Amino acid sequence: MATERRREEAWFERALVALHDSGPAGQASAAYIRQRRIRLGFARQKHSGACWFDWRRLRFGVFLNSSYVDRRPDDPWLSALLAHEARHLEQGLVEALSVRGELLAWQLEYDVLQALAEPLDDTWRALRALDPNSRADLEQARALMKQLAGPGYCINWLPLYPLPAEVAHRLKDLGRRILR
Repeated sequence: MATERRREEAWFERALVALHDSGPAGQASAAYIRQRRIRLGFARQKHSGACWFDWRRLRFGVFLNSSYVDRRPDDPWLSALLAHEARHLEQGLVEALSVRGELLAWQLEYDVLQALAEPLDDTWRALRALDPNSRADLEQARALMKQLAGPGYCINWLPLYPLPAEVAHRLKDLGRRILR
């Protein structure tokens, strides 16, 4: 068990070096993970490549899908996933649990992949071009993310903006309708 944990730590150390070497966005993500001593590991997941909260063990960190355990630590997609999930930890719970928080993390993932010269399709490019401060763009982001991640991706469960901002928007909208 201890040997397996050390092997996993060495794997993630190589993954962090690869992330750091991917360019400015990757350097910032790797620095955040190191400075904050973010827990890294693998966790079983049904509909995503990684997560920032492991529900089975009730812990925060960056957890790659356990199906990736045999992949190379310098795989560009894994570097991008590490950056994506680290961004959610930077955002905090309220922002991370919104379509806006997801869009910002997906855009960072795009930037890391782009820096590593990974070919990305038109759907990825469209997602990168969206404005995270536009309700219309966030609605479009939901559809694009679902298209990229598959039908099991639960982006529809999240509010467009962080919950306090979403509630404020709804109350303002309600007030406008009442005061007409």
